[in-house]
Amino acid sequence: LFCLNSKYLKMISHHSLLAAAFFCFPLAAQEPSLQEQLQDVAEQFVYNQLVIDPTTQVEITAEKIDNRRQLHECSGHLTASVANDEIKRRTTVKLSCSQEPVWETYVPVRVRILKPVVTVSVPVSKETSLTADMLRVDFVDEQQLRGDVFADMTPLIGTRSRRELRPGQPVRQTQICVVCRGDTVQIEAATPAIAIRTEGRALQDGSFGDTVRVENVRSHRIISATVVAIGQVRVKL
Repeated sequence: LFCLNSKYLKMISHHSLLAAAFFCFPLAAQEPSLQEQLQDVAEQFVYNQLVIDPTTQVEITAEKIDNRRQLHECSGHLTASVANDEIKRRTTVKLSCSQEPVWETYVPVRVRILKPVVTVSVPVSKETSLTADMLRVDFVDEQQLRGDVFADMTPLIGTRSRRELRPGQPVRQTQICVVCRGDTVQIEAATPAIAIRTEGRALQDGSFGDTVRVENVRSHRIISATVVAIGQVRVKL
């Protein structure tokens, strides 16, 4: 018999797993099968090598081990390792049993890191003001993410779509205007000593961080300003 029952494996702390070079894993010749328990060991080993951002999700899936392999229960130490201690999207875990007759097997493991991304939950037509009930946060494979997307829906509420958006589609900076052409905006100009605010009119669409042309409604002077929030732009003095 192995040292611990595999159902307790996930209770072992991340630090304790990393601290040891060898692990004493419990595997019993019952349901689940030995091969399935080895898959679980491989998945747990990979999981405990990862440094995971608390805002993300991770999916770890071990491929099935051929049940025709002549593997026996390991009453000694079962070692788990990966080449160069580097975890990739596709990683092979080597499991070795030191109990006679010794054996080793290689378990391919797939790792997916899922990032939070704001998507639209309903069809959104062009020039529609986005509301909270139009948005949701989905978790998407980071390899599929392209361009500027949002992890938090809060700054998007009140922005306007620049094109049609489909349900499930990530909202990107280029698809919205935070300040839209013709909008009345507040122009801010500040130094460490003074702060000036005046009213302006946006002459073009802009998203967060974009530079847009704005007309000062008092002086009618046209300036370039940076979009910082809905209805708010900033210039440097």
